[in-house]
Amino acid sequence: MENMKPLIVEFMIGIILLGISFFVKNDYYSTMIFSMGIGLTAGAAAQIIRIIYWKNPKRQDAYEAKKQETHINRIDERKQYLRMKAGHITYQIMTFLLLLLAFMMSLFRAEAWIIVMIFLLFVFQWLVGFIAYRILEKKM
Repeated sequence: MENMKPLIVEFMIGIILLGISFFVKNDYYSTMIFSMGIGLTAGAAAQIIRIIYWKNPKRQDAYEAKKQETHINRIDERKQYLRMKAGHITYQIMTFLLLLLAFMMSLFRAEAWIIVMIFLLFVFQWLVGFIAYRILEKKM
């Protein structure tokens, strides 16, 4: 029950957002608040159902086997390396994709703020990657 408390709070916040959305007069913000409420409520409900499903005594053996396999996968050095490699490849692809997208938008004469926003996403991603690398470098 202890691990369900944050989900119950999240579920209640979603319900509150759903209620608030009916009192907001601006249609744009009402839809946004309603969508956030639906997202929080549905996500929390799905997690609560998942926890209840796996906590059932009939599924205890399967749940323990699943937890053991997850633990092994988390500490397996080969899988850790593969996750890091996959993250690195994704980082490289997204870096070039953001630059290409900014270039393509400039060719199609998109508004300047859109191009600047995409380029700033590239700069932000590069900066976060650089900082993460330096932090990890100091830890090792």
